[in-house]
Amino acid sequence: MLHRRAVLSLLAGLAACRRGKILSHAEYAQVEHDTPYVLRFAHGRGALLFFGAAHIYDPGDAQVARIVALWAEFRPTLAFNEGGDPQVEASLVTAAARFGESGVVRFLARRDGVPAASVEPPMRAQVEGLRASGFTDEQILVFFVLRQMPQHRARTGAAMDEARLGEVLRHFHEATGITTPANAAELAAACVRLLPPLRHWAEAPAAWFDPVFSGPPAFTNVANGRVSQVRDAWTAVLLADRVRRGERVFATMGASHVVMQEPALRARLGRPKRLA
Repeated sequence: MLHRRAVLSLLAGLAACRRGKILSHAEYAQVEHDTPYVLRFAHGRGALLFFGAAHIYDPGDAQVARIVALWAEFRPTLAFNEGGDPQVEASLVTAAARFGESGVVRFLARRDGVPAASVEPPMRAQVEGLRASGFTDEQILVFFVLRQMPQHRARTGAAMDEARLGEVLRHFHEATGITTPANAAELAAACVRLLPPLRHWAEAPAAWFDPVFSGPPAFTNVANGRVSQVRDAWTAVLLADRVRRGERVFATMGASHVVMQEPALRARLGRPKRLA
């Protein structure tokens, strides 16, 4: 958890991203890159190894071994992962199966006594970014909840059931401070109003959360683009700040985030080495 002074410092630093530009989604759409996309920065006594992953859903994914090898070679003093604070599992295989690359990093950090934290901005900052862009509170909560559906299907091979939905709703009620829709029936009614093509909330397609879209977007596409901007700006400042303090930072996010943040990180930390 970041202390209030650190949060204020990071928020003040977000405006400085203009010194090095976070790519827009339109600009990113023109970029071809490998996945994983891995950058290593050195700045004074500090360093950053930023692993841009194709999200891992299989513990046999080659990226798991790659992360383990890079971790051992880099010897981090601090770690960050995308996606909040996953439970630390007892084995690497279980960590990768349940929580992907984030679980792998948390497992390695616990094993080696390295402090680890979420790279995400506070949920309330994401909510305020969406409100400032004109989204209603109902849209905001529906967006965050439905975004879990394709992720759940990819990880488990099955649609989310109502019991799990209840847990997801309770999590986002607490995290966002928004409490409507309150249950499965209210979520279904909200989907009828906001996303009429959707037959059932559990069937929300992954394409509706892609900020780079070719056809008419669902409101969820636009919302995800806005949240991504907030997250990328926050992350670039956070990582650069820790490196400048002399930490050896190992961080993981989806590859697109690393590509989009690279210009802002270059402006703060210098030219990186691209790891093949």
